[in-house]
Amino acid sequence: MAIRIENNDIYLAVRDLVHYPPDQPLISSFPLPQRGVLGQKAHRRVQESKQKHFGLFHREFTVNRAYAYRDFTFHIQGRIDGVYQLSDRMEIEEIKSVILRPAEFKRLQIERYPHFSEQLLFYAYLLQDSFDGLEVQTFLILVNLINNQQRSFPIVYNRMQVERMLQARFEEIVQRILDERQKLAERQALIRKIQFDLPEERPQQQMMMDEVRQALESGAHLMASAPTGTGKTAAALYPAIRHAYLNNKKIFFITSKTTQQRIAVETVLPLIAQGLPLKAMVITASEKMCLNDVFFCHQSFCPYIKDYNQRLLSSNLLPNLLANDFIDPAAISSAAAGAQLCPFEVSMDLLAHVDLIIGDYNYVFDPAAQLRRLFMSKDFSDWILIIDEAHNLYERGMNYLSPQIERRKLAELIAFTAQQRARVYRDLTSGLKEFKSMLDQLQREGELNYEHQQYFLTQLDLKQLDEAFKQFEAAFIRYLIYKIRAKKLIVDDPLEAIFYQLRRFVRVAHIEDRAFVAFFNAMNDGVLHIQCCDPSHYLGEIIDRFHGVIAMSATLDPMEFYRNLLGFSAVRTRFLQLDSPFPLENRKLIIVPGISTRYKDRLRNAPKIAEIIRNTISVKPGNYLVFFPSFEFLQLVNVFLNQIPGEKIIQKPGMKAKERDEALDKLRAGHAPHLLMAVMGGIFSEGVDFSGNMAIGVIVIGPALPQVSFERELLRQYYEETYHMGEEYAYIYPGMNKVIQAVGRLIRSATDKGVVLLIGDRFADERFNLLLPDYWFRKEDDVEITSDYLKALKNFWQKMDRAD
Repeated sequence: MAIRIENNDIYLAVRDLVHYPPDQPLISSFPLPQRGVLGQKAHRRVQESKQKHFGLFHREFTVNRAYAYRDFTFHIQGRIDGVYQLSDRMEIEEIKSVILRPAEFKRLQIERYPHFSEQLLFYAYLLQDSFDGLEVQTFLILVNLINNQQRSFPIVYNRMQVERMLQARFEEIVQRILDERQKLAERQALIRKIQFDLPEERPQQQMMMDEVRQALESGAHLMASAPTGTGKTAAALYPAIRHAYLNNKKIFFITSKTTQQRIAVETVLPLIAQGLPLKAMVITASEKMCLNDVFFCHQSFCPYIKDYNQRLLSSNLLPNLLANDFIDPAAISSAAAGAQLCPFEVSMDLLAHVDLIIGDYNYVFDPAAQLRRLFMSKDFSDWILIIDEAHNLYERGMNYLSPQIERRKLAELIAFTAQQRARVYRDLTSGLKEFKSMLDQLQREGELNYEHQQYFLTQLDLKQLDEAFKQFEAAFIRYLIYKIRAKKLIVDDPLEAIFYQLRRFVRVAHIEDRAFVAFFNAMNDGVLHIQCCDPSHYLGEIIDRFHGVIAMSATLDPMEFYRNLLGFSAVRTRFLQLDSPFPLENRKLIIVPGISTRYKDRLRNAPKIAEIIRNTISVKPGNYLVFFPSFEFLQLVNVFLNQIPGEKIIQKPGMKAKERDEALDKLRAGHAPHLLMAVMGGIFSEGVDFSGNMAIGVIVIGPALPQVSFERELLRQYYEETYHMGEEYAYIYPGMNKVIQAVGRLIRSATDKGVVLLIGDRFADERFNLLLPDYWFRKEDDVEITSDYLKALKNFWQKMDRAD
């Protein structure tokens, strides 16, 4: 448990009192969860053996004691692995597991593990007080996970010495608490001197700041739908930083794209420049930070993690980095490279010392990537979470909980393991065959009963899945031990990858919820899927553990839709809907009906769409952005867009950030008109500012409805049954969300001027039209539905010219 402080009462576990030496291995050859599984199994084996042979043996013996120290009371709890309760004394055993070669285990000296002995002696002290000073004898039982051999070490228990150790720990903890209280008092005095003034007066931004402040003060969540240009980042961060400073909280600002991370950084730098000692850092994936020639985290292979803990202490690297108020991945990598240390591990060690962390959604919500160093307990009440572009979290959440197993991959691994000579591979082969037999059976079922269908629903046999995974897990553990014995280093080990894939699949399969649907894809040699249609329960459980969560986006409409999808508590969540902070007369929004952008009509209507684009940019030369539902549609229209004034910039699939930045530089330079052709939901349509003359027009070609697929139809069916709004939830809302995001690229300041054309008959359809933001319709002519778009464009630009 984490240390919990309530006034002057301190609640902690025995292990919180233990000093862990810096020379412990950083990264085990075992994947971390498996190291824990092995240790737990070793514990149980020893305990069950003792209990079977010794009737007086009690396992998992609980102790709870309270001790006064200075002005504080320490409430300590713990569970002793084993206790012999005899008439004249108590004998206690603490069981610990190690991974050592057999010869090394035989020569082992217990002094190598002082933290094991400390924990045992603290248990003895608490137990003796619980039994009125009865004599206590202490023993450490070490189990070698390589071969399950055991060794028992008697540990000398001297009550006076242990009491001095305990009081020394109390003093350290009390001093840390007093230092933190003093630091908090200094911070509270300092924060009142910092000016949280905004660069310009925006009533909507101030309104959002007030709502964020009130929500955090009351421990509520806030969902804020605020148009592009409102200044959402500052409106969320400024009051959050102030609240965090005054209440000893920390902030995690998460985004779905790195461009949004830059905006967050630029927002906090002015506060730091004023003298606010805010420690902020950006974290990124370990693969991106790796300094080794090959990304492979193993002490025997990577010099940057070998003896990491000792070398980190001697390097003084953390204090040097923390001398800076803002720490980015480049600074960490540079400093870590100089000290020959792993940059990612350095960034993880910095987490405990910073006030604001900026990173991806994955670090909070992905079960495989969540930062367990920060979120080990289920209580995140010391943290404020800010979710930027929160409309993207739904798709991410679905992906986290939609695993699959490929029959072809299983066959490839079976062929590989069957060729290996070591016995452990035979066990792995057997375990993999159990899974493959299930998929083989489904493949036969598809051929017999669903001959002309690519997909069919299926019911998972949980008992069969559990037994198959149990068999493979046991073999996989033996395989990990074998790798240690044989000193085998395998980069991107496919057996480790399939283990985690199977484990995730089995765990998700056990979620008893009709939102999870299993189906089989009989094509491509067979793939078994679990489709998560609704991640709201999973996301909501995480969200509600935080002190407060601010979810913001320009497109959180309809609000109830997103509250349902993201799992926000109806009782704890406030809504905020803001208008645009900029003069609406600076923008003209035109809906061009009469043209179908449906898939079946695209080839026929592509020339007409190209003509509208060409005519639009001829009325007023400048930079224009054209957004399409897909790359295929983009390329089709592009065929008919020859001989236009200026240069075309075309987004390609998989376009890198560097290429995007080069394109933005061209728009920024303003030497000649440009036509940027991109897809909705891509790197140009969200999280990018096209301020000033970077864009004077946005043209959107049809609503970006998700492509019809078996998975999407499962969503439609689920939401039809749940809310009687299947098509809206599965297709229309997500598609229109991307439209509104794309339009939001245009007006970024009070002086920006521009036109928006929405091309397609569905934009005039009430089901789609009603989803356009209310602030687009403040006056009767704010949105014009007309086929005579040229007249509307000319009138607008003439009015703008007169105003200038």
